[in-house]
Amino acid sequence: MMASTSWHTEAPGPCNQPPASPTLPVPADTGLSMAEAQRLQRYHDRLLCAIAARDRAALREAKQGILQAAYWPAAANTGSPAWRRAVRTLSWQMAALLLPRGRH
Repeated sequence: MMASTSWHTEAPGPCNQPPASPTLPVPADTGLSMAEAQRLQRYHDRLLCAIAARDRAALREAKQGILQAAYWPAAANTGSPAWRRAVRTLSWQMAALLLPRGRH
């Protein structure tokens, strides 16, 4: 069984640093609360970091987290309708993200 990695306990690196400029959506424009916007940004950042690191396991874990947040039955009771719409949009955008197989 593979151990789950924590995004907060990894060694410092460019993907573990806060973004240089704010990239969060403005809650008034999207209907998201600031906490929801930050949570959505963390999901997005995990995807980008996994792609930048070319880490298949991290990419799969990030994608699974988004799918759980978007489609599991418990997801229907958490967050606002704007949150559910935003995370489902992100799930469709990330659906085609794959890393090419490396040659060993």
